Amino acid sequence: MTVNQPYKMCVLGLGAVGQRMLEQSAGHPDFDVVAGFDVAAPAVAQTQSQYPNVTCYPSAEEAIVASACDAVYVATPPLYHAELVRLAIQHGKAILCEKPLGVDLQDSADLVSVMQQSGLPHAVNFVFASAPAVQHLQRDIAQSEDPLEHIHIRLHFHQWPRPFQAHADWLSGAAQGGFTREVTSHFIYLLFRLFGSVHIDAVQGQRPSPERAETQLSAFLHAGNVPVTLVATTGGEPQETVSARFLTAKAEWRLENWYQLTRRDSTHPDGLVLTQDADPRGATYQAQLSQLAALMRGQSHSLPDFDVAFQVQRVIESLLAQTPSPTP
Repeated sequence: MTVNQPYKMCVLGLGAVGQRMLEQSAGHPDFDVVAGFDVAAPAVAQTQSQYPNVTCYPSAEEAIVASACDAVYVATPPLYHAELVRLAIQHGKAILCEKPLGVDLQDSADLVSVMQQSGLPHAVNFVFASAPAVQHLQRDIAQSEDPLEHIHIRLHFHQWPRPFQAHADWLSGAAQGGFTREVTSHFIYLLFRLFGSVHIDAVQGQRPSPERAETQLSAFLHAGNVPVTLVATTGGEPQETVSARFLTAKAEWRLENWYQLTRRDSTHPDGLVLTQDADPRGATYQAQLSQLAALMRGQSHSLPDFDVAFQVQRVIESLLAQTPSPTP
């Protein structure tokens, strides 16, 4: 990239999350998606129809090499992350990888080592942490005179996979799917970001069979010295719930529906709305891309590297390891 020209990006995986990157990068001055790859013909056709300036290639390596891209975004199912990251490393590209790093802890640990040895700019796409609501929450907690006493995370999905991911069969399987890897991981990363450590005290969960993803998971954890309760379910109630409550002795912050932050205290017992973005998802992705550009320029940024993502993965896999299927 020369001065004032955007970084050229190659997107590997053109499903739901890959399409979001295509959409959001189109409005960002620092990135231009020039190449894509997916094994699914419908995803390729959709990309070619909606983004005619993006060239889709028959293989991931061709997409990386022929496009002369600056950065590779790995947005495939987790089973293929390690292979594609190693390919991008081989060709000296900056890397943004979807979470988790992989589905096997040892493979992911090896990938962290290879990534660190490469010296290449890299990050994992915990995009939720760039949401204006999360940024506001982080500042408020840092400035609060009263320590946090408890955090409660509540997740519920009437349908899993969610409707916009219904075609992604892998999300319904135990091998690489489930809401714990896909959604809960965002909140575990947020806890690491706020408190530096996360420890599991107790877990109870359920899955319909060894091959299927979890349907319920409850856990008691500690983030630093702060106790955390986590309750996540699927089915039943049709309303999706994605919320987290952060409580001190005098106040409560509620982070709801991913992007809405309110504060309740004696002055505002009904809640003071702290974030009112017209397009909160767009603002979140734009902020994430700005952080990626800063990383690639060697500037200060807030994106998690592979080592931090591996710490999150270890917690997630420990939660899932204690989620049995019913006894026959």
